[in-house]
Amino acid sequence: MDQVELVRQLDALFDVAEFDESEAWDFALNETDRAVLQRYAAPAFLDGTWNGLMLDNAREVERVYLAVFPSRPVLDMAIAREIDRRASGAIIFTHHLVAYDPAHGFSAIPEAQLADLQEQKISLYVCHGPLDCHAEISTGEALARALRLHDLNRFAFYVNGYTGVWGSVKSAPFHAFAERLATVCEMRSLRYDQVCHNGHMVQKVAIVPGGGDDPDLINEAQELGCDTYVTGEWWPYRDGEWAAQQRIRLSDLIPCLSMNLLGSSHYSSELVELRDQMLGWFKDLGIDSQLLREPSEAPAG
Repeated sequence: MDQVELVRQLDALFDVAEFDESEAWDFALNETDRAVLQRYAAPAFLDGTWNGLMLDNAREVERVYLAVFPSRPVLDMAIAREIDRRASGAIIFTHHLVAYDPAHGFSAIPEAQLADLQEQKISLYVCHGPLDCHAEISTGEALARALRLHDLNRFAFYVNGYTGVWGSVKSAPFHAFAERLATVCEMRSLRYDQVCHNGHMVQKVAIVPGGGDDPDLINEAQELGCDTYVTGEWWPYRDGEWAAQQRIRLSDLIPCLSMNLLGSSHYSSELVELRDQMLGWFKDLGIDSQLLREPSEAPAG
């Protein structure tokens, strides 16, 4: 498929021009990272919203790779597969423009990999806020439907839309619902330190995929009358001043909460969308599409 046409369809579907995140990644990119990006990223991306086509390396797209984060292992997989098939063009559709490690936080794509992507004619399309906030194809909607929620509503405003989804679910014991979350997110089990049972059956659930470790979001979910808050991470373990400040605020908030708290992982909570929605969207266009899972996050079973 012609890359220009594919990008046009993606831009229109997600309305990327309306989600300005040009300053959203300042905390994750130092001066060196930005200088490197200036050499490889498309000018329209750098001058625009920082959503859309970031690396313009292909003309024809024969394959789409989907990834939550452009981590080193994931990019290496895409590069190796393109070398093996001696391809003439591919694109990586990624939710984030930087990699993520739960312990250390976010990191930029290394220059060596940017060069390899360019050499192998692999473009990269970033869809962060637009994918979180889309009315139907969103990280929250996908996770809510996988967890069998109904009567869905939105909350948690971000940039130009709402990232959170809340709704009702057939009454379930907490531990049974936690097991369902782990299964949906392809995890063998949830981390014990991301599980907090406050005594409620699960009936009304609020979902914020990814980083839901903001006390304001947790308070908003409780004010909606939700008995359970589901996210990727509700307690931040990573380094950095922001995470340290959030831990202080959360330490004050959590003893006062009446909601159950459940975290899968930043990665797994957003994998659901790519697996259940975007993979099929690309395949419906007739493009060979592959979901790249993080090697360190092996599926259960």
